[in-house]
Amino acid sequence: MYIEIREKNDTYYVIFKHEGEKGKPLAQFASNNKEEAENVAKAYAKQNKCMIRHASGGIETPEMPRPGTDGEV
Repeated sequence: MYIEIREKNDTYYVIFKHEGEKGKPLAQFASNNKEEAENVAKAYAKQNKCMIRHASGGIETPEMPRPGTDGEV
């Protein structure tokens, strides 16, 4: 598992990724502030003892979890 910070259209998304995972990425956090997104990613990475990867662009915009769905889209 690793945490990915993806920048697309001046928005920074924090995404949990698992090796070999397929499907549309699900962002756990989104912000227009790069520093804020990095701080959230650092906190998640420290909690889950994993690495952070920075990426930009991508074909599609990550989805955000809907309230009350426990992150399932």
